[in-house]
Amino acid sequence: MNQAIIQLCLPFLLIAAGMFLLAGLIWLFFNHGIDKLRHPEEWKDQGSSGERIIYRTLVDQMHVPENQILRNVYVPTTDGKTSEIDLLVISKKGILIFECKNYAGNIYGDARRKKWIQYVGKKKSFFYNPFMQNRSHVKHLKKYLEKYGDIPMIPMVTTITRGNWKVKNYSSEDNLLGYNSHLKDILSNTPDSELMAQHFKAILTKLQPLSRPDESVRKEHINQITEVKTKSLNKQL
Repeated sequence: MNQAIIQLCLPFLLIAAGMFLLAGLIWLFFNHGIDKLRHPEEWKDQGSSGERIIYRTLVDQMHVPENQILRNVYVPTTDGKTSEIDLLVISKKGILIFECKNYAGNIYGDARRKKWIQYVGKKKSFFYNPFMQNRSHVKHLKKYLEKYGDIPMIPMVTTITRGNWKVKNYSSEDNLLGYNSHLKDILSNTPDSELMAQHFKAILTKLQPLSRPDESVRKEHINQITEVKTKSLNKQL
């Protein structure tokens, strides 16, 4: 009797197991699961996860060569410090500069003001205007590459589709991807750069060593940020 029941149920169990396996494969495909298994170090926190999603999108959907994408680029500044760029792309149109904000909750910002607000439930926190942050990146990168001329640079802020962003008073150079602009439209409306055609390899070679440097550079950069925040807090007190 038991054997007959088992034989009767076996096809259904096999179908259920197959559907469970298929669901798992679909989850892996649509949630970057395969990449998470292969590169767990890239998904260790909210910030690095957001940067990895942008990286994979550029490679898999935009077909950008991987060697033209640089992450965590520490650009030396004239005062002996560094300016960290989350991700940049060396392209024939210029240098695309991405500031990644993988934030959840409700975000309120004014492109003209320094402080933006994030609400996650009842928790309220402030962060620096990412458009201004990116403009600072552009300034330091242009200075670092000034011997090649006025290289076109396109700053963009990406939210990784998380959160509900409510931003006002955009300027013409403020690109919040998925809200007031889209990457494909930006690229299609941007002409190729003669300067990039002349200096593409030299610029790539100059910037590659700045991407993901050794731990001492990262620690020093964190110390700089901590020092600036401490001074700002002391002024408020």
